[in-house]
Amino acid sequence: MPLPYADPRKKHGRWYAAMESFALSRPGQWYGHHLGPRIDPWLYRKTGGRYPSILGGVSTAPLMTTGAKSGQPREHQITYFHDGQEAIAIASNYGGPKHPQWSYNLKAHPDCELGDEKFVAREVTDPDDYAYLYGLAEHVYAGWSEYRLKTDPIGRRIPVFRLKPR
Repeated sequence: MPLPYADPRKKHGRWYAAMESFALSRPGQWYGHHLGPRIDPWLYRKTGGRYPSILGGVSTAPLMTTGAKSGQPREHQITYFHDGQEAIAIASNYGGPKHPQWSYNLKAHPDCELGDEKFVAREVTDPDDYAYLYGLAEHVYAGWSEYRLKTDPIGRRIPVFRLKPR
């Protein structure tokens, strides 16, 4: 199934705002940390890639990486959006002190799959491109603004990856 296009410039309605508000709440964060990673990949596949967009929320898809140390396949449900043909992944880890494991995997093994499409990942290092993409990200999901406020004081720069189709 093709990866649904996630337009970062799309106008959001009230339902989207309600879903975002829930995601930023304590119960929403609990869901995002504990339940979502376990059931979202299954729901994504069961709905042919339409979940969670059928609920009106942000676009997520299973990211398949190769373990940086183990070399074993790893699956992580991530939020993404597009910039042209490239998918953009923000390695926020909910604003925690460490990068998510999948970001280390992409650095070690850039070949990956998002949804069922194959990509090559490249971390964004250009400051202008980073600022542009992070600005788009903050429009897609307000949580990324909050995560940056959490990570800036501890000196953690949230990695941004461009996923180029193979």
